[in-house]
Amino acid sequence: MGITIKIIDKVYCNDLAELLNSDEKLHLAFSLNSPRKNITGNEYYEGCKAWEIRKNGSNFVILYNERPIGSISFYKRDDSTAGCGYWLESRLWGKGYGKETFSLFLPIIKKAGFKYVTADILKSNEASLRIWARYTTDIKENDDRYFPIICLK
Repeated sequence: MGITIKIIDKVYCNDLAELLNSDEKLHLAFSLNSPRKNITGNEYYEGCKAWEIRKNGSNFVILYNERPIGSISFYKRDDSTAGCGYWLESRLWGKGYGKETFSLFLPIIKKAGFKYVTADILKSNEASLRIWARYTTDIKENDDRYFPIICLK
């Protein structure tokens, strides 16, 4: 499919910021109740770096044929468990890009030394839940979210 994942770099941040600035459907999925605020590539990069320090995490760009289409990240929840989050531009939803990205990202998390990976998925995000359900049946839930846990073998 042409998907690659690379450590976040300023080279890609203008394109990622533009995706976030222009993709109304993505904004609504992220922030139902907040107005969209346009950001620059530098602001996106600096935000990622601040998040990495705050969360002890790592941010990556998702590329399709070397063009940025989204971002994926992990952070340390505890010594054995990483948390994971990601986004893709909405015109690519439902076309297998998320599934392909996730399958490439799990070995990256394992290589970082984690035994488990988890997420916090809104119940309205059924596509994301389907991706996780390919790897685990260990899925907790509350009123509005799912909490899957994958054992990285």
